[in-house]
Amino acid sequence: MAAGQSPAKTSKLDSLVQTLGKGLMDQPQSVGLSIGIYHRGSKHFYNFGTVEKGKAQKPSENTLYEIGSVTKTFASLILAKAVLEKKVKLEDDIRQYIAGEYPNLQFGGHPIQLVQLANTTAGIPEWIPEEPEILKKAHADSVALLREKIYGKYTREDFFKGLHEVKLDTIPGTKRRHSNGGAQLLTYILENVYQQPFEELVEEYILKPNKMDQSKFVVPASLAAQMARGYNENGKMTPPGFTSPYFRGMAGLKSGTADLLKYMQLMLDDQNATTARAIQRTVNVDISTPKIWTARPGETIRSDFFSVGMNWFLYQYEKGKTQVWADGGTSGFNSYLIFYPESDLGIVVLANKSDEKTFHALPGIANAIFRQLTDKK
Repeated sequence: MAAGQSPAKTSKLDSLVQTLGKGLMDQPQSVGLSIGIYHRGSKHFYNFGTVEKGKAQKPSENTLYEIGSVTKTFASLILAKAVLEKKVKLEDDIRQYIAGEYPNLQFGGHPIQLVQLANTTAGIPEWIPEEPEILKKAHADSVALLREKIYGKYTREDFFKGLHEVKLDTIPGTKRRHSNGGAQLLTYILENVYQQPFEELVEEYILKPNKMDQSKFVVPASLAAQMARGYNENGKMTPPGFTSPYFRGMAGLKSGTADLLKYMQLMLDDQNATTARAIQRTVNVDISTPKIWTARPGETIRSDFFSVGMNWFLYQYEKGKTQVWADGGTSGFNSYLIFYPESDLGIVVLANKSDEKTFHALPGIANAIFRQLTDKK
């Protein structure tokens, strides 16, 4: 039993999570699942399935998963730090931090602002340079390997050459869409601001201070046995994803529930100005469309929009109560992190299977846990 929890509450939580985990594992071709819960000083870890098909090896809180776009939230913390240190302003034209001339990084006289790279409204395409036709036409089973082969050879210089070819189709800040290219540009800007590689910034300012010793961009030989193997929607093992330096800022971090619960504790620290800045609402987004609404003051609850901070999404599910989440996916893994500041609750759900069912199942698992732990009965 975890400290700070009554035996009855812990028993109900254990029973619920076992049911939830078994439910996902009963799905065809499911592989492994790790769940971590932090609640008011208590930590709970649950693991199901296997780290690799054909092996009777259940994952643990130290099993490493590719966390995909959750990596972008680490860049957000570095950006928030730069803002608080007055090294940058969120409203700055991004071209202040890029060498060379980029008249294309504006639309109708409106330049891309730094904050728009972090709240996914910059209008930057998904990939820079643009995906070649061979990738667009590739079979699903070969996309990851082919992308790593093609983009893995690209350099920083290739990226900025491709950036010159970007053509915006709308005013920055008016439409939200996922963009690995925008995330990559943000990490390059942060490197320019701090004059340090992005991996070193994350290590120095996030991983080391929070004792997240097993979270790595490149998994060393000493931790290789802890790395789960990922599987795609067809149940086929996928090659390690986002391993080249070109990819790391957008989706390259590997981590497990033990370290990511430390990350949840960091995000729940209401005395930490950096984390507070990273999750501060910047725009509202219509749920049914990518249209951006001006952020509203006050505590008005609306079911038709969610908000975006810096690569974190926010939703006010009850007056004065907010949930904050991020998700990620690679060709073989899905991840979901969510925390509830008013309840001092953080939940991490990781799977070494990537498909639509798994992607949609992870938030459902987290929501059921949240309801169990916040039920006043």
